[in-house]
Amino acid sequence: MISLSNFADLEVHWESSEDLSDLETASVQSVITSPPYWNLKDYGHDEQIGTTDESYERYLNRLQQVFNECYQCLRDDGTMWIVVDSLIERGNMKLLPYHVAERARDCGFLLQNMIVWYKPTAIAGMNDRTVVNKKEYIVFLSKSESYSLHPEMNEDVGDEDPAKTTTDELGTIWRHPVKRGSLGQNVSHKAPFPVPLAKRLVQVSTEPRNIVLDPFLGSGTTAYAALSEDRRCLGYEINQEFESVVSSRLADLQQSALHTNFQG
Repeated sequence: MISLSNFADLEVHWESSEDLSDLETASVQSVITSPPYWNLKDYGHDEQIGTTDESYERYLNRLQQVFNECYQCLRDDGTMWIVVDSLIERGNMKLLPYHVAERARDCGFLLQNMIVWYKPTAIAGMNDRTVVNKKEYIVFLSKSESYSLHPEMNEDVGDEDPAKTTTDELGTIWRHPVKRGSLGQNVSHKAPFPVPLAKRLVQVSTEPRNIVLDPFLGSGTTAYAALSEDRRCLGYEINQEFESVVSSRLADLQQSALHTNFQG
């Protein structure tokens, strides 16, 4: 296993992102993350956000604390992108993306849009009593009205992708199939989102050498996308057992990483 210290443009903190006081104020250009879901996935850490013995209100309160910390770290023209979906509890739907947006706005963020991530290959929850959920949401927020956005920088949109309109502008429906691969066979992290989606978020929200923050690093998808696009990445992850998963994910980037410097 390679050491994450080999990646000069990556800095990982194995602790909760409810306290980001170690980070410099107004230093991050973009926050890109997918937070843990409430009462759904157990990642094996007693202090994780969203445990089964934590109320929904407490879960939202803790997420809000993370969002408040992210707000302080963001540059004035920075943005935050949260990949999240609604969830079902005892047959009742909780509109988590909208609750997330409300809590972020309470921290000072401005809600810019709700992007739909269309997952044509999704089969989760398929049965004869419901329709298959083939989407998640990306909550798009900014710190100020003068935020930086580069939709023209995205290079991974095919002609079949509804994210592009007839005028070749980036739209609000993004088609990214969930593909099985080496990470998909790894049970250590149960909810990775695809690298092409992370790359699109990196490209539209940052420029080369900008800093990307993922307060829920997980399997390292955001880190991989940021480093491969010549960005610097800060990650917080409470479960250090994911270190081997992140290392494996970044293995093919090691050689190029050795020639850069996070402080550059």
